[in-house]
Amino acid sequence: MIKLYDQNVWNVLPIDNRSVLVRSMVEQFDADFCAFQECGPNTSRTGETPLPVLMSDKYAEVCPEKAGVNYTPVFYKKEKYNVLEADYHVYTGFNDVNSKTLTWGVFEDKETGEKIAIGSTHFWFKNESEIDNQQRIQNANELKEACDYIVAKYDIPVIVSGDFNNGRNAETGDAPYHYMIEQGFKDIRHIAEETTDGFTYHDYPVLDEEKGIYVNRPDALPFCDFDFIFIYGPDKIKAKKFEILTSEKALNSSDHCPLLGVFEIIK
Repeated sequence: MIKLYDQNVWNVLPIDNRSVLVRSMVEQFDADFCAFQECGPNTSRTGETPLPVLMSDKYAEVCPEKAGVNYTPVFYKKEKYNVLEADYHVYTGFNDVNSKTLTWGVFEDKETGEKIAIGSTHFWFKNESEIDNQQRIQNANELKEACDYIVAKYDIPVIVSGDFNNGRNAETGDAPYHYMIEQGFKDIRHIAEETTDGFTYHDYPVLDEEKGIYVNRPDALPFCDFDFIFIYGPDKIKAKKFEILTSEKALNSSDHCPLLGVFEIIK
């Protein structure tokens, strides 16, 4: 089985308690791969408990030379996988602090030799005019170009997850999501053997001034979808489970709920 943890970890300070929460959820799930968004160089990568440092006991980051600028990192179990190839791509067009990016890696299981590609991405966020939706569609085109490159070279599926800033009930609408489906991306929510119809995004946690940490408001429940896990490429993988974490720990950690995906390579 391949286990993926995905979360937009919210590029806001203070981060320390939230990074600890994220790392504990990763540990509880025993993820093989982690895809993060908004893992900012001045937030999640800093402080007394930087998220990459918390991850480093079991996980390594692809494209480590980009760690100082990469908001969409992919982490992998370093004792289990070899990295065959990896890349970091900044989307063209509108891009705030170059945080709208794609990071991907092609991985080989050291024991079985099985290969899989994992990607983490974050699409443009504004909703001021139709040009913003067109920017998200351009993001999707550049994502597809990268996936097509991987499929052509390795003939393996790509699992790509992240914050796509559009979807069900979203103020930005869902046109880019449906465009991606038309382009061949498969939303595992709809094909996993075990799944959920829950939402992925909720209002921002609030700062507890006395404790100096962010906590979720009791009434701040998820109400729309921004976050997805997609499969792209040859039909060589089966989605076994799609889960959205909505525990108190999950809701305190960010405005985006963690997504869990479990997969099985078809032999």
